[in-house]
Amino acid sequence: MAVDGYAAAVVIDLDQPPQRDSRRRLTGTRALALVVLGSFLAGVLVGGVTAYLRWYRPLASSAEEADRAASSTVSVLLFAEPGMVTADGARRRVRIEAQVTVVNAGPAPVNVMAVRAGQPGVTVRSAERERQIAPGAEMPVDVTVEFDCTADEPLNLAASITAETEDEQMRTVAPVALHGTPWIQSRQDGCARIG
Repeated sequence: MAVDGYAAAVVIDLDQPPQRDSRRRLTGTRALALVVLGSFLAGVLVGGVTAYLRWYRPLASSAEEADRAASSTVSVLLFAEPGMVTADGARRRVRIEAQVTVVNAGPAPVNVMAVRAGQPGVTVRSAERERQIAPGAEMPVDVTVEFDCTADEPLNLAASITAETEDEQMRTVAPVALHGTPWIQSRQDGCARIG
């Protein structure tokens, strides 16, 4: 307010502390609290993402891989069973219509599609069809075994198995030891008859 054309002088009393608006002080405190809370939440978010990427995701993927590996594992045992022997003197061959017992030694069911063997002097063939075998179970599979009497007698038989695993993947497992003692004995007898 002006008095006689002079501006009113503002007098500041230095003996008194300045008076602050209490609303302004509360606004500053709230802003600081919001900044601290926002920083805390950002730290939690960054820490959670880091923990997920560094520890959880590798563990989860390795557990999934282990599950996939267990469901795709094929482990079988093969045992030859005696069968009907025919000798062909003209071709110098012995043919055996027999069975091989397939034992599922793996952790998951398998669908055995075929049993095959082809090594010098011997072939083993089964019809290709589905044969569901549960873990720990066994199933006979019809096979045709042909021995060539002019070739050396095989010391060991090894086969290959074509199987579908639980994850619907076709697998060929080879070599699988084939305990073929009855077949080798039938070969010896049949080739001796041929002369």
